[in-house]
Amino acid sequence: MNRQCCPECKTENRYGEFCQKCQSRFYLKGILVAGSYKNPLLSKLIKQMKYHFTRDIALVLGDFLILFLRNHINQKNLKSADILAGSVWRAFAEIKNAPPIFNKNRTLIIPVPLHAKRLRWRGYNQAEELAKIVAKKMDYDIRTDILIRKKYNKPQAKLSHDERLQNIQNCFQYKGSNLHGINIILIDDVATTASTLNECAKELKQNGADEVWGLVVAKG
Repeated sequence: MNRQCCPECKTENRYGEFCQKCQSRFYLKGILVAGSYKNPLLSKLIKQMKYHFTRDIALVLGDFLILFLRNHINQKNLKSADILAGSVWRAFAEIKNAPPIFNKNRTLIIPVPLHAKRLRWRGYNQAEELAKIVAKKMDYDIRTDILIRKKYNKPQAKLSHDERLQNIQNCFQYKGSNLHGINIILIDDVATTASTLNECAKELKQNGADEVWGLVVAKG
């Protein structure tokens, strides 16, 4: 399993949450990262799906996300060995402190949306393809129509860090009912600066969402 850390300062932690020092600058609570973009095979698969119209690769990467999530959740389950070793209270504490997004009854999956122009060009939204697979196999509710990308802008991959932050501002619009009491898993293929995920989280938080977490195949 890929090691998790604060997406901003890279301090290792259990779930990829922003550390206390960095949290104040972000609407996201954290980003769960399944793999590294430095992995040649993983980056090749992502590029094939994103830029070479190989839609079926979503099946492979979707299963990769599911395996990552299941391993993460299973690590928090009590095992007989915990009890025999006298560490049952520590195990209970780990479960108690797990992110609320693991509670499927209060969590909604939303893919990072594409602008309609780019969607027509590619023919599909790679984040939506991944999100549908994860939601179906993990039994989460999903909405693909309530967060839209209202502004067409330059691809983030071609921009510097500061340009990414400016480029993505005010790109998204929420069109659903109030999200009070609901936690969100935002799914995308890659996160680099986390600016796209954070702008989505901003819109969702302003419409009542509780905690908003990112879930990505790889961190660039």
